[in-house]
Amino acid sequence: MQTIALRPHEVEVGERHRALSNEAIDRLAASMDQIGLRHPITIRVVDEMLVDGELTAGVPVLVTGAHRLAAAKKLGWERIDCIEIDGDDITAELWELSENLHRLDLTKEQRDEHIRRYAELLEARRDVQSTQTAAIESKRADGKGHRPQGIPRQIADETGLSVDTVRRALNPKPATPPEPKSALDGHDVVTVQFNALMAAWNRAGPDARAMFQAEIDGPVFDNTRAAA
Repeated sequence: MQTIALRPHEVEVGERHRALSNEAIDRLAASMDQIGLRHPITIRVVDEMLVDGELTAGVPVLVTGAHRLAAAKKLGWERIDCIEIDGDDITAELWELSENLHRLDLTKEQRDEHIRRYAELLEARRDVQSTQTAAIESKRADGKGHRPQGIPRQIADETGLSVDTVRRALNPKPATPPEPKSALDGHDVVTVQFNALMAAWNRAGPDARAMFQAEIDGPVFDNTRAAA
């Protein structure tokens, strides 16, 4: 790894796992304007890729630091410090996911999605390595493949998350559908209404009970009338 300085607009961003937040960009821009960039962004150099429809060699592509890069552009910086890393597409995406997992603004659903994607990438890397160094791993009967042992531990070690958190994300409990309620028969309806009346009676004070008895014991009970 080495640290280099690039023009912010030279860095290709590409698709990201987290959408940019204007509020976060404004907050970072204010901080960077006062104290500068405390943590350089991370990039990797792609040998060839299409940029604005043209095949371009040696393109710096963002790995981590999308908000910092956007803040630098907003401030009009001529240069931004970048840590250049070596690695393929899998390595770059793992870097991005790992940094995102330390963000406090991730929801539980977003965090779990990041963890599951991290596991997929680790498995993809193992598959590539296995074709180069050993026989292909066994596959499950359902054809989806077998998750190698140690994936949760590896994710925990590389991201700083607990193993239990990783395992819950990789093996979520299925949602239990609510049991349908059966329709009440005539007797059940009467019972429900009786219980509601008794509950209201038990909550009422002596004066309210006396007033109610005076009304209901009269010759005609007006069910539209309420106490004034």
